[in-house]
Amino acid sequence: MWVKVLDQAPKEGTMIEVVVKSKDLLITLNQGELHCVDNRCPHEDIKLTLGCLKGNRIKCSLHGFSFDLTTGDSAQADVDNLRVYPTKQENNKIYINI
Repeated sequence: MWVKVLDQAPKEGTMIEVVVKSKDLLITLNQGELHCVDNRCPHEDIKLTLGCLKGNRIKCSLHGFSFDLTTGDSAQADVDNLRVYPTKQENNKIYINI
């Protein structure tokens, strides 16, 4: 089900925290593409909005683990992947499929 989460896209390189259906999510516009992922590191359950964007990855502030914003893939074999959500923009509004 597509749900509107923002009235406009975030600025390039910023991260916005939203809660949808009791899920803490992170939305970002990175390298011209919208992304929505869980806002919790699967390794230590810390908010990823406390981390930083590095290329097409988000880096956790606690241990430095990083995750691909498009696929959710972790760079570490022993860390679970990050959940990603389909994201689209229509009439300047941002929607995610949750």
